[in-house]
Amino acid sequence: MNVASETTRSLIVFGRDETRKPHASVFLLPEVDAAESAARLMGMHSHRVEPGEAPEIVMRLPAGKLFDSGKAFVPFVKAETYQRIAALAGVADERDGGSGDDKAADSPETASAGSPEAVAGHGGGDGGAGGNGSDLWAKLAVGDMVLASEGPDEGYFEARIMKAKAKGIFTLKFRDYPDAPQVDRSYYQLGLIHPRQLAKK
Repeated sequence: MNVASETTRSLIVFGRDETRKPHASVFLLPEVDAAESAARLMGMHSHRVEPGEAPEIVMRLPAGKLFDSGKAFVPFVKAETYQRIAALAGVADERDGGSGDDKAADSPETASAGSPEAVAGHGGGDGGAGGNGSDLWAKLAVGDMVLASEGPDEGYFEARIMKAKAKGIFTLKFRDYPDAPQVDRSYYQLGLIHPRQLAKK
């Protein structure tokens, strides 16, 4: 979470990705100008927040990260939060068709649907090599695409396995954020992508 206060000027960067899922993050001084440029480069919106403006929104947004490429890391947010940001900035929400799928996709229940427990169909167990749900993860190899989270307050993003280490640890690189540093994750922290979805890539 960010450390904005009611006396700090900040910038909200927000937008929907190609699957219409909402993203938003906040940048504080002295990153406001660079974040505004990153938003333009990425085709996203930005809104300068004056001190004391909408603290109930700003204080709850995840902090964004700037990359050397000029782009930024802007995590997923809930649909309700995104709609409030769009209204604050006076920007029309670009969601498609009003099917309500985006709201469901951003709910806490489905935000963790990419977790190993959800894909394996169980929420417990020791996750050892002998468990029924771990067989799929035992087949993971360098080059495979998986779902991983940058942290406990972040959503899941597609990442490629760059290296397999001992004890089920994998080194990953986020697909859509090539400038982000590689991260290490245990197999039980990874989500699997359905083969049909992989075939579309």
